[in-house]
Amino acid sequence: MPTDPPGLDAELPGTRPVRRREVFGYCMFDFANSSYTTLISTVAFSLYFRQAVVGPDHPNADLLWSIAGVSAHLVLILTSPLLGAVADYSGRKKRFLLLTTVQTVTACALLFIVHPGEVLLGIALYIVATVGFEGGYIFYNAFLPEVSTPKTIGRISGWSWGTGFLGGMAALLACSMLLRRELIDPVTRLVDPVAAGNYRLSFVVVAGFFALFAVPTFAFLRETPSDRASGSWMDYARIGVDRVRETVTHLRRYRETGKLVLAYLFYFGGIETVIKFSAIYATVTFGLSGAELFLLFVITNIVAVPGTLAAGYLADRIGGRRAIALTLLLWIGLLLWGALATSKPAFWIMACGIAIGMGSTQAIGRSFMAQITPASRQSEFFGYYVQAGRVGAILALLLFGVISSATGNQRLAVLWLLPLFVAGLLLVWRIDQTAARDAVSEG
Repeated sequence: MPTDPPGLDAELPGTRPVRRREVFGYCMFDFANSSYTTLISTVAFSLYFRQAVVGPDHPNADLLWSIAGVSAHLVLILTSPLLGAVADYSGRKKRFLLLTTVQTVTACALLFIVHPGEVLLGIALYIVATVGFEGGYIFYNAFLPEVSTPKTIGRISGWSWGTGFLGGMAALLACSMLLRRELIDPVTRLVDPVAAGNYRLSFVVVAGFFALFAVPTFAFLRETPSDRASGSWMDYARIGVDRVRETVTHLRRYRETGKLVLAYLFYFGGIETVIKFSAIYATVTFGLSGAELFLLFVITNIVAVPGTLAAGYLADRIGGRRAIALTLLLWIGLLLWGALATSKPAFWIMACGIAIGMGSTQAIGRSFMAQITPASRQSEFFGYYVQAGRVGAILALLLFGVISSATGNQRLAVLWLLPLFVAGLLLVWRIDQTAARDAVSEG
């Protein structure tokens, strides 16, 4: 039976002291970028794309939204390991994080020019913005060991995710006046031009929010300097390819880490699909109005903060493997609830539980991954971690989109996500943390 040894939380020799402002800067990036997750991926652009850009009665609306997400993840699959390897060797995680942030903010602001009917333009800009957003996590996640110790890594990861929920709520409030009108007139079934214009303006607000609140991250985060010689971008790219090949060749040394990466492939796919379709599911299946949807996401962001913080402390206390397993059990129960629920109150309860699970699972998974990853290859291994999640997201998004469009039943599509969380749970439970720790110390 795999074990959760207390020795995994022992202090490591030679680690530099962490300043409070670095932790603040780290958490503020989650505060900033959660505006994108909340407004673009979940609440505002997802609804605008499905109802205004594609049209509320289009039979393949869910499938088209899935294709937009799948396309972004395909790009990430091709680039994540390479970018992580380059960042590790060059010691330039901060620069890469800045570049991906600029990419996301710019593309997000340009969503303003997407009008009803411009499906290809909407998909293209969403892909560019999402590749920047998700790609940034490779470098951001790799900073976690630098702003924490083995004893505090779980709680600091939880703090950042909790801060992110506060950022998502703040962004929602900043856009509240712009999201009040219904996009579709209930009588004519036509797009309300005033509401559409307001939604488009909210995308610009999100871009400004992201850019403004990411400033402390780049002001306060310190990067451990690389002891390697500098080189050109082509040199770094060539080194990155070599390091990726080397890591793939020696992955057998990190089998326990590989189990977590494979588990993440399954359960992140389910989580990503829930994020992308939560607002759509609420409006289509449960008939929530725009005002109800806004209130729902404000409440879920509030509820998620203490739940995510508690999960971080729990992970430090009982170990990452057990903590992730508990959150995956929560997901399985919640998806069953959501698929079978028939009333709005039942849906609200499920949504609050999912908000807690969303932050908890990802915060614990990130800290656990950092603990069982070689320090010299943090970005590269997080590149594989991100890549695995994107593969899972492609499978899950296509699964949901195809089933929903083919059957017209979103509840059935939700049920098909359950096996992903079950597979993730089984893989996580098989991780031997003692073996993982030994492999990292030897590597």
